[in-house]
Amino acid sequence: MWPVFVFGTGRCGSTHIQRLITLSTCCWIWGEHGGFLEPLLASVSRYENSQGLEKFVFGRVARNKDQLIADMTAGSEMLSWVNELDRYSYRTGVKSLVDRMFQSRLPEGWTEWGFKEIRYGLNNEAPSMLLNLFDDATAAFTFRDPKSTIESMIRTWSPDLLNGAPAVEDLSRTYRICATRYNTIVKYFLDFRTKANRPIIFISSDKLERSVEEILQTLGLRCERAIPNGLSVTNPGPSSMPEWAKVKSDELFAKDEAEFLDLFTRACAQSDADFGRPSPAQLVSA
Repeated sequence: MWPVFVFGTGRCGSTHIQRLITLSTCCWIWGEHGGFLEPLLASVSRYENSQGLEKFVFGRVARNKDQLIADMTAGSEMLSWVNELDRYSYRTGVKSLVDRMFQSRLPEGWTEWGFKEIRYGLNNEAPSMLLNLFDDATAAFTFRDPKSTIESMIRTWSPDLLNGAPAVEDLSRTYRICATRYNTIVKYFLDFRTKANRPIIFISSDKLERSVEEILQTLGLRCERAIPNGLSVTNPGPSSMPEWAKVKSDELFAKDEAEFLDLFTRACAQSDADFGRPSPAQLVSA
């Protein structure tokens, strides 16, 4: 069950889950780190699936010191590929490095680590690789409805855009960036959920209102600390945008609404299943 990885679209409740887990368990959930692990994680697959390493290194019999020196001295035709690399040693080393980085500075009283990162799953396979490296990890994907999410991204991440004179073209570009982000990440985790043999818990925003005990139970974590009841909203960001921006945002979302609501409905169905509750569509059909 350790470590714990919290993924999300951004502006989705991931920081709230970060606080909730940290304050109620022995696992300290670190905040975002700019997604810097992505190339390191990707290099594991590159290393293990390298055709050159497979042909010239992994399949060769290990040589002792004298043989290596002899090859170096003689200028063997294989000298350009002389390595004693093991196919799976790099994976072990990367896992150890990541574990040391996040484990080494835990506050006193917390014994395990995790982190939340909203950049993983956005045009990269970092979530899959993390769960491949840490096969006993717990993972959660947090999200909320697309319109609220996209508008919150714009208000919180591009406040200067909304403070001056109307800038319709700039808003349209910013909207498309945020909308593409939402679309890409939700699709990634839905696809991951379908194909992977590792569970990842979907947490829709309505589940944040559930009791701490129920959320932890769904994640497979044990409550070990008493936390304040009713944690306040985490990092709410600006709550409104100027009328011109609201009108334009509504217009832009209307073009994407059907696709986004389909994604959201599918993700909610997964969250309902994880929390043992029927989806609204199931209740209606019943």
